[in-house]
Amino acid sequence: VFAFIYFALMGTGSTTLVFIAIALSLLPHNMMYGPQAALIAESFRGNLRYSGASLGYQLTSIIAGGPAPIIATALLAQYNSGYAVAFYVAFCAVVSFISTLLLKDFTNKDISSDQDYA
Repeated sequence: VFAFIYFALMGTGSTTLVFIAIALSLLPHNMMYGPQAALIAESFRGNLRYSGASLGYQLTSIIAGGPAPIIATALLAQYNSGYAVAFYVAFCAVVSFISTLLLKDFTNKDISSDQDYA
């Protein structure tokens, strides 16, 4: 939802509104980024944790993050509107949300041992 507000504020050309949009976008980003390391690490058993977390994180950055600016630029060029990019961001958010729901829950489980949870 915020993606649409963000691109609307960016489209105004007002330095103040652009600054506000960027500052506000950092709030949900930081709320997501804080627990991300624990979420990724607990998805792998002890003997694979470092490699699995690193490989998964890096591959995701390449596969999803790499083409994102190209896709956003193409959408902006095709539709001449930031709202097309906002729909792309919203789509990515929905995919991320569904992926998070599909993760196993490790609440109250000892993940420090080499038990096979993943």
